[in-house]
Amino acid sequence: MSLNLDDYVCEFCGKPCKNIVYAAFVCDDVECLEKARIARGGPGGHMKRKAEGRPIIPGELEPMVEESKKV
Repeated sequence: MSLNLDDYVCEFCGKPCKNIVYAAFVCDDVECLEKARIARGGPGGHMKRKAEGRPIIPGELEPMVEESKKV
């Protein structure tokens, strides 16, 4: 099964999707590519979050991590 990028839009501007970069659907605009990099934490950003004991996906389950640190 292949992924048809024409079925998706850029997560940052809404233009037609042309690429998947840093786990985000993005167009060819350099600004959107940079926004995807920043949202992901750059190369290795997910591993840095994992080493800190935080979720790999930014914003996912953050409150639960904070709750577990209080106990």
